[in-house]
Amino acid sequence: MTTKLEAIERGCKLNDQIFLLVVAKFKAKEFKTEKDVANFIDKEIKKAGAKNAFPTIVASGSNAVDWHHKPTPKKLRKDFCVIDFGSKFNQYCSDMTRTVFLGKASKTEKRIYNIVKRTQEKCIKKIKEGTSTTVLYLLAKKSLGAYADYFGHGLGHGLSKKIHDKPGIGKKESKLKAGQIITIEPGIYIPRLLGIRIEDDVLVKKNGYKVLSKSTKKLIEIPEKV
Repeated sequence: MTTKLEAIERGCKLNDQIFLLVVAKFKAKEFKTEKDVANFIDKEIKKAGAKNAFPTIVASGSNAVDWHHKPTPKKLRKDFCVIDFGSKFNQYCSDMTRTVFLGKASKTEKRIYNIVKRTQEKCIKKIKEGTSTTVLYLLAKKSLGAYADYFGHGLGHGLSKKIHDKPGIGKKESKLKAGQIITIEPGIYIPRLLGIRIEDDVLVKKNGYKVLSKSTKKLIEIPEKV
C-alpha cells in the first residue's frame, strides 16, 4: 500500500519533471499566454496518471502580485512569472512554486529574488520536530527585511489529502511533528510592480528535514525573441 510520503514524493518528482519541460518550452517560445502554460502543465499531470492537487496558477508581470491569480488567455507579460502547481497521486497532494523571469532581470530584480530565495532556505534549515511554526514565520518576516510588509500570506501549510492541512505556518503557533509534510513558501508582492514566490515540500524529521522538491531555485531568465 502506498504511504503518504511515497505518494507525495512521487508527486514532487513529477512536478520537477514538468517544470523542466515548462522551462524548455518557454525557451523555445512555445507559450504565448498564461493559459498556454497552465494547460500544458495540466495535460502533463493527467498524462502521468495523476490529478491536479489544485487549479494551476501562472501569473506573469503585474499579475504575479495576486497569489491566487487565474491564468488568462492574454499575452504573457514580461518580468517575473510565478508558476504554482501540484500533482496528486493516491489522493495525496504535492505543491511547488517557482518564479522565472521573462526577459532579462535588472540588478534590483535579481537582488529582490535572492532575498526570497535566501529567506526560504533559512526557514527550511530550521525545520525539525518540535520547531515552532510561529518562529519559522517570524524568521521569514525578519529575513525579508525592508520587504516584509510585502509578504501577505502564511509561510506554508501541511500537505495530505487536503492541499491546505494542519499545521498552518503563520502567526498561530503549533509545534512541528516528525512525519508531517509541509510547504515553505515566502514571497514578495509589490503592487503594480512584481510578485515572487518560491515553494518546496519538506518532510519534517526528528532531527532535521528532507526537501522533497528538487527543482532549481536559481533565477531562470527566459530570453526575449530576437
